Amino acid sequence: MARSDKKHRNKCNKAKLMKKFDDFTVTGKTNGSECVNPSGIVDKLDKTHISNSSTSESGIDYPLDLWYLISEHIKPEDVGKFSVICKSSYYVTRTGKFWFHLYKRYYKPLPYLPERLRPECMVLLHGIRACVIRTLHFTYFSSLEKVNKNPYLEQEEPHSLVKRRCCLMWHKKGENHWFYYFKLKDISNNVNTTKNNCISNIINEEFHENNMLEEVAINPENNCRILRVTCLNYGMIPLVNSLILQSVKMDLSPGFKHHRLHLNFSSNYSSKVPTHVVILSGVVDCKVIDWWHPCYPHHDRVIDIPLPAVESWDS
Repeated sequence: MARSDKKHRNKCNKAKLMKKFDDFTVTGKTNGSECVNPSGIVDKLDKTHISNSSTSESGIDYPLDLWYLISEHIKPEDVGKFSVICKSSYYVTRTGKFWFHLYKRYYKPLPYLPERLRPECMVLLHGIRACVIRTLHFTYFSSLEKVNKNPYLEQEEPHSLVKRRCCLMWHKKGENHWFYYFKLKDISNNVNTTKNNCISNIINEEFHENNMLEEVAINPENNCRILRVTCLNYGMIPLVNSLILQSVKMDLSPGFKHHRLHLNFSSNYSSKVPTHVVILSGVVDCKVIDWWHPCYPHHDRVIDIPLPAVESWDS
């Protein structure tokens, strides 16, 4: 008897629950492509209606002068974020006015600042963007580094230079060491550079200032890095100009006191067999330097700017 009473109660409870579910109704309107199941839940939404409603909304186009005013308060580390807000902000970051103002805000009269980065040489638009970025790494970003930071943790290894083309190589003698320099350029960014050029051309056509923006953005050292190897003694190495770095190997020298660096080069990008091998023994330091780093060996050409003739009423 007890079991039969429990079964009867369960049936009654199920019936009450089904009545409660039947009381729910969908109040929103449905389109013809929507399907409603017996429980009253919409299974399928109209995707075309959603896409049309989202694309029909348009943003507010603020004047260009407003973006110039905002750019005067942008920190150097936030320039990239500011440039991707819209087309107007991207255009502002490519003008000489923006980089001149950024240079004036963070310039410091340092004694070791290169002559090309001094105020008397920063009056031309040609390559002003690259010069300001280099100056900021002397005056601004160097002061942000904390004392407890280990510089070796942020140092990139020579293996990051694989698949780059050697544009130039040279060596020089220091007080106690020999320094070997390999200038390597990235050749895998051709697709990205073409995309960036297309975007820049669209912006230039919209604002009708193509020549001025190209002068500002000129940087011969773009996508270039320097591999600087410090050795105890001088050693003969083969010429590897215009060759591609295929692999890098660092091991210990026979005396187990210093390192030995192996650089394998070839003329083909996808080749696995090296045609030229550079072996440097007695390596005490190996550093990868970007073009904006203060230690990058720039060969700046200082341009003499003619001053206007003094006019007087007597002449």
